[in-house]
Order: sequence, then structure tokens, then C-alpha cells
Amino acid sequence: MTFETQMVEAGETAPEAAEPYVKPLVNPLSGLANDYLNLFNELVMILEQLPLMPELYEDLCAWRPIGYRDYFLNSKLPGRHSALAAYDQLNPAFRKRFEAFVSELDIIALASVASVRRLFRDGEPDKARLTETCERGGEKMRHILVRASRLVNYANLEP
Repeated sequence: MTFETQMVEAGETAPEAAEPYVKPLVNPLSGLANDYLNLFNELVMILEQLPLMPELYEDLCAWRPIGYRDYFLNSKLPGRHSALAAYDQLNPAFRKRFEAFVSELDIIALASVASVRRLFRDGEPDKARLTETCERGGEKMRHILVRASRLVNYANLEP
């Protein structure tokens, strides 16, 4: 039984000092955690599935952007404190590149959600228009997510 498992079973939260024993969230090359991008990956999956699963509409409407710091401040993930500390230590120019991707993703995500909401405004939308709208938003986000992932995983834009 690991130290972390013992603490969880005892009802305790792992102290910050125990975080190194947890699989690190932060990529040592970039100082960023890829987990944050899951926020956008989840939205892409909802967009892609929505035309076949309209019950996901409420999940889509509930999506809200959240910044990197707030994401980890509100997270229960082990390693979140390390992710925040590493983010605070990033080179400002490098952080600005990452935040530019996040800003672009936020804009496309919010526009995609708004477009889908407009289609649902008067009831069940035309399936072809819904599919096209969802695919277009998902594709745009995927393109940026690939570039953002390269930055997180390789600390630059090249694989």
C-alpha cells in the first residue's frame, strides 16, 4: 500500500511534501501540466457527439472557460500545488505564448457554444446545420489543441 493510499484511507489529504511521490502533473520540459488542456478536449468531445446525442446539450451549455491558475486552484488533483508553483516560475514570454493559445481556445469554444445555442433556440435544430456547426468548432479547437499540446509536451511548437 502506498503512502498516498494510506492517507486517503485514513481520511487525510496528502501533504505538499508527498506530491513528489505522485505521478507528476508538470512536464519538466515546459513547466506546464497537460491536464489543463483536458478542459478543451472535453468540450471538443461534446461538440463531436452532440449531433448524435442531443442530451449533451446541457453539458455544452454549462461549459465555461477557466484560466490555468484557477483550474488548479479549484482542482483536487494530486500535484496541483506543484503545477501552480511551476506556472509561477515560467519565463514570462513562454507563459504568454501558452496563454495566447488558451485565449484562442476560449474564443472558439465560446463562439461554438453560442452557435449551437442559437441553433437550439427554436427547438430541435436541423441536424445537418448542427453537425456542420459542431464539426467546424471541433476542428478549429483541435488544430489549436495540437499546437498547445506541443508547447506543453515539448516546450516549443515543433514535435
